[in-house]
Amino acid sequence: MTMTMMIATLPARHVPERDAKPLRLGHPAQGVVVLGVLLVAVALDQLSKQWALQALAGGRQIPLVPTVRLELFLNPGVAFGIGADVGAPLVIGLIVVVSALVAWLCLRVIHRASLKGTVLLAVAAGGGIGNLLDRILRADHGPLTGRVVDFIAVDWFAVFNVADIFTTCGIALWALTQLHTPTAITSHGISPRGRMGPARKGTLGS
Repeated sequence: MTMTMMIATLPARHVPERDAKPLRLGHPAQGVVVLGVLLVAVALDQLSKQWALQALAGGRQIPLVPTVRLELFLNPGVAFGIGADVGAPLVIGLIVVVSALVAWLCLRVIHRASLKGTVLLAVAAGGGIGNLLDRILRADHGPLTGRVVDFIAVDWFAVFNVADIFTTCGIALWALTQLHTPTAITSHGISPRGRMGPARKGTLGS
């Protein structure tokens, strides 16, 4: 048997491909980044609403494209005009949801979860906080009775604001990162994110 034939008969060893690991920072650095993103989201939302209250006062409309325009609406409901007739109970439910999301963000920072996923959730939380501020700070007829400032009108869809965009896109993009999280089947079972061997403990995923 020649050397070439001997080499050909040797069992092939599987060399796992190294997937790019999610970006993870230390607790303080990740906390600063996440807090900064959340505050920026809230600030952009509130600044856009202040602009709308001034620039679109008196019924002024600014056409953008066919069926889409900027027009001021004061919405007694929550995102996309939902729950306009429910009032304070719906707002209390929203407070619970936003508080839970913020608590989840804190847990993700503590466990050094994927920075990409945590940032997307921070954007969503910033949008939720932005709309809550409207209900709290613009209340004229009792607690939580303030109306949300909406000004992006789409005839075939709804009227919404920057906070609604942040919340919807943040959650949707985070969900997409979960759908596209690769897995690898190993001798130890299924390992997330393409790692060979058992999944690490103490992480919260993407």
